[in-house]
Amino acid sequence: MFARLLSLLVLGLAGSALAAAEPGVRVVVAHSNSPAATFSARPSNGNVFQPVPDKAELFSSDLVVSLPGGTLTSKNGAVQVKVLADFDSRSPLPILETAFSLAQPADKDVDLEVVLDRGRINLTNVKPEGSAMVRVRFWDQSWKIQLDAPKTRVTVELCGRWTAGTRFKLANPKDDPAKAPSPVASLVLLVLSGTASVNQGGVTVAMRAPPGPAELRWNSVAGPQPQPQRLDKFPEWADPEAILSDEGQKLAAACERFRSSRATDGVKAFDGFLSSIDAVNQRVALVTIGGLDDLERLEKTLATAKTQEQWDFGTTVLRHWLGRSPGHDQRLYEFLTTRSGYTDGQARLIMQLLLGFSPFDLATPETYEVLIEYLANPKPLIRNLAAWHLVRLVPQGKLIAFKPNANADEAKTYQLEWKKLIPAGKLPPAIKKP
Repeated sequence: MFARLLSLLVLGLAGSALAAAEPGVRVVVAHSNSPAATFSARPSNGNVFQPVPDKAELFSSDLVVSLPGGTLTSKNGAVQVKVLADFDSRSPLPILETAFSLAQPADKDVDLEVVLDRGRINLTNVKPEGSAMVRVRFWDQSWKIQLDAPKTRVTVELCGRWTAGTRFKLANPKDDPAKAPSPVASLVLLVLSGTASVNQGGVTVAMRAPPGPAELRWNSVAGPQPQPQRLDKFPEWADPEAILSDEGQKLAAACERFRSSRATDGVKAFDGFLSSIDAVNQRVALVTIGGLDDLERLEKTLATAKTQEQWDFGTTVLRHWLGRSPGHDQRLYEFLTTRSGYTDGQARLIMQLLLGFSPFDLATPETYEVLIEYLANPKPLIRNLAAWHLVRLVPQGKLIAFKPNANADEAKTYQLEWKKLIPAGKLPPAIKKP
């Protein structure tokens, strides 16, 4: 399963980690160690992403994109950051991409300040001797991580997701933004080698690589764990010695092909990968356009998808984009109604289909009746989202041929097959009423 891929960026929104990054004056805070187009950057006051040249300087407040494996070193040479992708889908968090910015440290004892929006990064002390200090900011948190000795390494992984069944609500300008529905963010910090101490808002905990108190977790509802969790060995997703599967190696190779194409062909690389007959190339491009907030290209790709696999993963990318930051639900609704020609009712319906259903919804026959009715909706996005849910909820439905680019008659035939599978008033097989 392809579910974690490459690193790209997000526009800062209220409540997100990037919103906390003060624009200020751009100053050099790090240096890239990677070839051209591994990183892309956008100034905080800009809206265009530019590939970073080979081994170039990186500036404070810029939003940074990195393909998997991209590395940078703090300006003072104390800390190295490496961006990773979970090509084999072992990670505990459903991550598609990584996004971060760098800041000029306000404290003299801090060697590097990272504003992490989502994804996974490794932080390593590369000083010849002594400890190194990194401040990591995310959401409303500010943690100071002391890497006690040279070669000490920690990994930090952050992801946001909407709770299934959340009801879409259009924001009222008079409402308090702090009380608006929001995705739930989760973070895992794991010590990979050596020892480290983490200060979470005044509370410091000591950690060390397995075996020992190696893992610390946080989420935006419950806050941080009071103490690290002891691990006797590395979890599979973080094992430094793990070997990529054949699929993982294909994904890594596709990312490198994309980097090379981006470095030489610029924006043409996106179209080339999206139109590729190779599904792995398509997925690299889909994650890319989602990470770059290119909703127009993403919607166009979904509307013209020719295969179920392309449509399926494109939907995953759009749902991932929706959960990245508070306010993305409002932003997508506005895009649908002002730039894509959907009515208010159609846009609300799309939003609810993207947010999904609660366990109670899924144990109610009316949910399936409504989804089946949507299969013949004149808007392809609506009927395809309904199909996306149905084939996941009802495994038998995978045997019914689905075409994302079906015409009206084909969609009607598809709907009739589903009505035979789940008669009105009935639940699918093996699903019980609440």
